[in-house]
Order: sequence, then C-alpha cells, then structure tokens
Amino acid sequence: MKTHLKWLSIFLVFLPFSNGQNSSIFRVRDKWDFRYKGFIIGAWWGPSANEAELKIYKEAGFNVVMVGRYMQLDNYADIEKCMKELDLARKYGLWVMFDTYTKNDRPWGGKIWSEPYDHPFHHASSLEELAWLYEKIGDHPALLGFMIGDDQGEVTPRTDACTNFLLRQRKPHLMPWLCGWISPKNLAEHNNPIANPQIYPTLYEWNLSADMLAIRYISTYANWSRECRKYGVIFWPMFNVAPPPGTDYLPTDSLTRFPAYLALAFGAEGIWYFLYNGGGIQRYGEYSTEQEVRRALTPLYPVVKEVNNRISSWGNRVMGRNCSTVFSTAFPNNKEMEKIEDLKKPQNGELIEKMEENLLAGVLTKTGEHPLVMVVDCRVSKNWGDIPPRDVTIYFSPKIKGIIKLGEGKSQTIKGNVVTLRLKAGDGQMLEIIE
Repeated sequence: MKTHLKWLSIFLVFLPFSNGQNSSIFRVRDKWDFRYKGFIIGAWWGPSANEAELKIYKEAGFNVVMVGRYMQLDNYADIEKCMKELDLARKYGLWVMFDTYTKNDRPWGGKIWSEPYDHPFHHASSLEELAWLYEKIGDHPALLGFMIGDDQGEVTPRTDACTNFLLRQRKPHLMPWLCGWISPKNLAEHNNPIANPQIYPTLYEWNLSADMLAIRYISTYANWSRECRKYGVIFWPMFNVAPPPGTDYLPTDSLTRFPAYLALAFGAEGIWYFLYNGGGIQRYGEYSTEQEVRRALTPLYPVVKEVNNRISSWGNRVMGRNCSTVFSTAFPNNKEMEKIEDLKKPQNGELIEKMEENLLAGVLTKTGEHPLVMVVDCRVSKNWGDIPPRDVTIYFSPKIKGIIKLGEGKSQTIKGNVVTLRLKAGDGQMLEIIE
C-alpha cells in the first residue's frame, strides 16, 4: 500500500479550525447501525490464511483482520478461498474487513467492466460486483464490512455508489471502509461515516528527531480529530509500525506505543496498525505451525500485545464520546507545537490544573456519564528501551471527588483530585473522573 504524502500535506494546510463541537445539523455516523459497535483494533495486511498466525494476532489483541488480496497474495480474487478465510477468522473470534480488490481479468461475479480500469492489474469492486459479494457473503457472522477503496483522496462516483448501496441494506449495516486521505467533509457529503487517514511519519520521515516524529503524530491527529467531530465522522487513524528502509523492524518501543495511546486521547473509536506483515510484528515467510510463527515474531510483538490488550479493556468505554479538550505540557517551547491550536495548557480553573512536562491528556465526554481522561507520556526515542519509566502526578480541579485508574481487570479508585501514575515512554493510562 503506497502513500501519497501530498494529499496529507494539502489537507492539513486547508483544514479550518473549529472549537471541537459538532456543528453539523446531523451526524452522518448516526445514519448507520453497525453490526459490531465496539472499538476496532485492526491490522493492515496482518495474518496469512493459516490458523497459527490468526491465533497469534488474536493473542496480540487485534479484533479485526483483512480477508482477500493480502491473505491470498498473488493468487487473490478467489471467492471460495475468501469464504474459508472468513470461517477461519470466525473460529478465532476475529472480525473481518473484506478487501474487495480483485484482478482485472477476474471481476467478482465474472462480468468485465466496459470502461478501462484505473490500475493495470487490479481494481476495487464496482457497484455491481459489491452487490454480488453482498449476496455471497453479506450474512457471514464474521463480516464487519467491505474495503471499497484504498489510497483515495476523495469520494469517487464508484465509492459513493458502493457506500450508499450498503446504507440501503437491511440492518445490521456493514461498514463501508475507505482508506486514504479523504477529508471528513467530503466523506460526510457522501454518507460515508469513517475517516481512516494513513499517518506514517516513522516510515517516511525517519530522518526527523524522535520529538519531531511525535509532534507530527500530535499535529495530524489533532487536525483529523477536529474535522471528524465537526462533520460527524468516526475517527480511525492508521499509524505505522512497519520498518523504515534498511531496518528489520521499527527499532523503537516508545514510538510503537505512542500513536496507539495518542489516538484515544483525540477521541478515536478505532485504530489500525500499518504492519504490512513482513517486518512489523512478524517477519514475512511461509509458516505452517505455531512454533514457526512464534520464531518469526519481532521484538515489537510483546509491545503491541500489551498496548492492544490494555486498549481493548478501555475501548468500548470510549465509543460515542466527544473529545472536548486536550491538555498538553508536551515539548514546551517547540514552535511546531505552538501552532497546534487545539491544545490547552493546564491552569487554575480548568479540569486539569497542573501536570508534569511532556504529558498530553485528552478529555472524553458523554452525556450522563463520568468524563474519561486519556493520559499519554510523550517522551519518545528512535532507539529501544533507552528511556526509563517515571512517576507523574496530575492535579485535577478541587471540585473532583475521585479518580478511577482503569485496568485490564481490577480498577483502582483514588479519593480526591490528585493521581500519580507510573508510565513508560510513549505509554498511556485511561482515567475515569468522579465529579
């Protein structure tokens, strides 16, 4: 999957600023009633079509994988194989995003398009092909939705038709997934409820310092999150853990954790890892046993596993919340940070009055429920494990009666308005605030 950075840069330049409130008369997301309503943790080209890899990805906390093109590699476009892949995913409790890309000479349903294809080898499904796929697999219990376009900068007539075809189908609706750099405004105008921007500074800007890579993530997340709130679109950032050129795997634990936890601070309701199979959490190869797969895992695997399983314990609490405020003490005196208008400094009279340097805390609100605060440690490095854990203290407003530190199992309740957290570099912790 290629990335056109020009789309991202153009989009960021022309993003209008808003106060973070949803100014749309309606939210396009509310037109949809998805089959799965939980937090998405997805893998772009994750496991191959074998039980050993699917088991490993399930253990790593992923709940969504892709079926089709990448599972089948050069032999893709086989619906019978796809059905077997759907069955395998269901066996391991994984949801499936069905990749509708097929070879130009093997269109779904067998009918060749009369007009030329955009790509010399393959194409995403036409409306007619999607309707054929829907009839074939639309009722499969593992199916979450269809990827109807990749690397797009706008909604095309074809993807608009495919989106609205799925919108008209009986409940529960299947997700119409477009991966690329399509503005939330353009998505909302065409009834598409999900923004899934590809955000890969550690892949394409590895020459930057670690701090600047983190700032790239913060700035880009802030812009997309703001526009998603404005137009009533779900925010699903896709971030990079594939290795930069010349490396075996991404050689940093902190910059692997950081974009995942940061996404929750900005109100994401799903995250996608750009793993690209070889070099992410596993090395590429043909594996037939669990032992072979485990030998192929990179040092990133336990980091991703810990992050995903922690996030999955919080994720459903995040769904439907609004990112109302993001407090930051990260990278003080950095000019690029000063340009991010959405960030607020802790001070007297605010929900957060004081916290250590290099923290970011996103406040997630929902009517009738206690606020959640996602705290992220913004210390990062391009190296492995060279930043030690630290204790950080956060002082909330004196009006706060208690703070719950949410855990994977048992949570911890702290009376009063002050909490101390132990955080690794790039780490995060979700808090529930009792007012």
